[in-house]
Amino acid sequence: MLYLNGQDIRKCLTANAAMGAVEDALAIQESGRFEMPDRLAMACGSSGEQLLLMPSRTDSALATKLVSVFPQNHKIGKAVIQGLVVYCDPQSGEILALMDGSTLTAMRTGAVSGVSIRHLAAQSASTLGVVGCGVQAFDQVLHACAARPIEKVLLLSKLQESVLDLRQKLLGVLPDVEIVAARSMDELMRESHIVITSTTARSPLFADDPSQFENKHCIAIGSFEATVREYPDAIFARTAKVWVDTPHAQVESGELAIPLTSGVLKEEQISTLGAQIASAAPADRGEFGSTFFKSVGMALFDLRVAQAIYSRATSSGLGVELERGRD
Repeated sequence: MLYLNGQDIRKCLTANAAMGAVEDALAIQESGRFEMPDRLAMACGSSGEQLLLMPSRTDSALATKLVSVFPQNHKIGKAVIQGLVVYCDPQSGEILALMDGSTLTAMRTGAVSGVSIRHLAAQSASTLGVVGCGVQAFDQVLHACAARPIEKVLLLSKLQESVLDLRQKLLGVLPDVEIVAARSMDELMRESHIVITSTTARSPLFADDPSQFENKHCIAIGSFEATVREYPDAIFARTAKVWVDTPHAQVESGELAIPLTSGVLKEEQISTLGAQIASAAPADRGEFGSTFFKSVGMALFDLRVAQAIYSRATSSGLGVELERGRD
């Protein structure tokens, strides 16, 4: 049984390879040839703390991810998202590998956003604004820069220290990209062609002004509860269509559930990113040139990315073999 830590995982997949695995997962989802029960969530506190269990299976792979989400962990210097992916032989059920779930989650979440940029953002997009500079933000920037020729990244967070830390980390891997701390949300929105929100906010981060969303590709990855959202109703006044990674997003996340209930957003405006890719048609950017993608994640992403990681690890000799106990 192989154990792959975060460093091993990053050696296994480039950003483009991770995005390829995500595109494969979206194609599998559209085909229907998979099994993936609804995510099991258990509350572990009064401030949004949760324990999540996410199994999935295809003919060629079997995996389960166990992940904890503790939003207040940043106050004690610990990661908000922690977890483990168990990768198994689909025929025998034998555990083949244990993988660091935090790194795999960050990579595949960044890859999902990157794939949405590949297929929905304007080809000319060259500036990126990121709101929220926690553990997810690093891979969000890396995959965005792999999907489009990004020249400038603006970072914004309630915690200035996290902005500075993320900037230094990004400068080490993106030396040709200008990376700055945004002075305000207005500046970030004014200068960004692509906007990604990666926060633990429980209510909209932006003013309810439709004009700020014009000619932008906006991505929301932070909210996964039915009463929580990062974007205001105003964004739906500028988007002809909305894309999701999985249809369950419109039930699971307040990002869509709330405007659907109020009538601001219509169900017929929502499409899966997988269907968009399969159609090979240009994205409908509407009258205002705006696109919006909401991701809540799904176990099929974890499975397909884990499958790609395991294949590369075994061929490259990465990871540590754990000795199995004897009965």
